Amino acid sequence: MTKKDIPVIKNRWYFIILAAVLLLVGLVSFIISGFNRGIDFESGLGMRVQLAPSGISVGYTGADSAKLSIASSTLSLEIRGENGVETHAFDSVAYPTVADLASAMGKVSGITVNVYDGTLKTANVLSGYGFPATLSETPVVINFANSGTVTIDQVRSSLASLGNVKIQTVGAAADQVFQIRVGLNEKDTQSSVESAITSALDTAFGADNVVVLQSDFVGPKYSSSLLRGSVVSILVALALILVYIWIRFRFAYAISSIIALCHDVFLLLGFISVCRFEVSSTTVAALLTIIGYSLNNTIVIFDRVRENVKLDKAGSFPAIIDHAVTQSMSRTLMSSLTTMLAIIPLAILASGDIKLFAIEMLFGVFVGTFSSNFLAPVFLNWITAGQAKRKAAKAEAKAVAKK
Repeated sequence: MTKKDIPVIKNRWYFIILAAVLLLVGLVSFIISGFNRGIDFESGLGMRVQLAPSGISVGYTGADSAKLSIASSTLSLEIRGENGVETHAFDSVAYPTVADLASAMGKVSGITVNVYDGTLKTANVLSGYGFPATLSETPVVINFANSGTVTIDQVRSSLASLGNVKIQTVGAAADQVFQIRVGLNEKDTQSSVESAITSALDTAFGADNVVVLQSDFVGPKYSSSLLRGSVVSILVALALILVYIWIRFRFAYAISSIIALCHDVFLLLGFISVCRFEVSSTTVAALLTIIGYSLNNTIVIFDRVRENVKLDKAGSFPAIIDHAVTQSMSRTLMSSLTTMLAIIPLAILASGDIKLFAIEMLFGVFVGTFSSNFLAPVFLNWITAGQAKRKAAKAEAKAVAKK
């Protein structure tokens, strides 16, 4: 081995101490505040709402069936009767303002239109939770996105009476989109919680100014079964990895890689706890992805170790490990950097679950690179040395018994 090899085994305690400190920080954070469990793993209702002014209301007084749908800033009106189907399309190009839109829709037989704000832009029309909508004499309110000044603190204050409520801003603050999560009481149903949220928001910000974009309900049984399934999937993945490396290499290699992978999992969970990121099915996907990424790096290094042992049977095992890590370092750095370059734009520009997944992946790639190069080889050296000592002790015991 050369003097230019990275002294991994010599500096092993620095790596172990660094890993232990980071794990301890994550553990303390978990003990103090636990995980910020998402709607996937905690029973409750998740609702995405947008505060937007109402532009018009549309009703239908005819004898036929009328349905209004919204897609890509185009309003489509479909009237079905004995004489067939009558369709009308109103797009933002032909009718740029709400006043233009209302004038055109009002010309359709049986349609009644009431204008609240004719200056709003038709291109900003919102398709909420209730669309496509069946029209009747009771008018349907249509909202249009507009820059607002409502803060997340105001939304939080308006829903304080509901108890266990978590609120996040989605996108730019001017978009006025908020993600609301409400924990369930024993007798709560989806409709009752939805009604309570919309009623509180209507009271605070004006009736018909709240658009429900999405609503997800998770019951206690489903959330607990999903959490169990996620934990089992991670454990099964680790068990299969253990068997695979045991077969491909030896038991010492398998145990070393599993310890390093467990380090990656716990460190990523600690990072999520410290940053108060939401733990959801996206987190499970990130964990499984990082396990695969870290394992790939570890196998490359272990393959080098095995080859070097065959080539230099008289060399010391720590020196062989140092040389193997050094040989694969350029490959590891290139793969890690290119992976990070692909993920960084998502972490910066994306939003929601994709942004969360990208941030967790960035941290996971860094952790996986560290563990595969500086922890798994150290564990392999310790376990191999221990096995050699036990083998020597057994041989000595046999020799004494023979004498």
